[in-house]
Amino acid sequence: MPSKDLPPETWKAWWVVGVIFPAHLVLGILSLPLLAYHLYHLSPWTWALVCVYLPFYLYPAEKRYPGWKGFDALWNFFDYESTCQSYFGEFGVHGGAKVDPDGQYFVAAHPHGTVIFQRTYWRSERLARFFRRPWRMLGASVLFRIPLVREMTLWFGAVDAGRSNCERLLRAGATVVVWPGGLDEANSVDEPRGVVRLRTRTGFIRLAVRSGVPVLPMFVFGELDAVEAVRLLPRPLASWLKRTLRASSNGFVGRYGTPVPRRVPFNLVIGDPIATAAAPSAAAPSAA
Repeated sequence: MPSKDLPPETWKAWWVVGVIFPAHLVLGILSLPLLAYHLYHLSPWTWALVCVYLPFYLYPAEKRYPGWKGFDALWNFFDYESTCQSYFGEFGVHGGAKVDPDGQYFVAAHPHGTVIFQRTYWRSERLARFFRRPWRMLGASVLFRIPLVREMTLWFGAVDAGRSNCERLLRAGATVVVWPGGLDEANSVDEPRGVVRLRTRTGFIRLAVRSGVPVLPMFVFGELDAVEAVRLLPRPLASWLKRTLRASSNGFVGRYGTPVPRRVPFNLVIGDPIATAAAPSAAAPSAA
């Protein structure tokens, strides 16, 4: 729960963590109907903007390695090391004593949450010291079809979660980060908070076994408290979108009933690596 004893966050922390991070999701989703409206009404400025943006949008960076992992100047400005500490009050990393910084892992991160604020850890020195080897996150295909969301997802270091992509990353020696709960966790509105979905999400385990890469579990306390998922569509329509488009239709609210996240402690716990033995005959479906 939000702490009433926290000192005020800095203005930079408010903008970087409280506004910019959730805004890229909200504005990205809103851009789709707005673009459609202005294109339909033949707005010359909108058509010009689309023509300039289209080559970048169509380039399959999400299926390339190393892809479009963001430039250092952007992350130096966001400075999640200090902005998240200021905003959340706690931004800790615990465990990891048995992690080999030069080793390759298949990281299984929980919980998925609606926004996945924990991505900020991967752009901070607090977690970087555990992973000197190149790494990539896995993201749902639909994320790379939404303007602004696509760019931010790519800059965070994410690629499409398809099987061929995962296999390419593992062959290249990269550490792969996946949120196994996927839509099952992101869409959980009526279920108890903190439920981890793993029993039906075993694709990444099969890939890890097939490649002989250790699985490294993680859990972030605070992810589910920063914002609360809310259902925006009737359950049948939401279920159809989930099955057909592999997309979540939930919204999220935090402070003051807005998308601004609550100021709650964030603590990432790294478990012990789980060794796997290479088994080429193992089936290898999509990791997400």
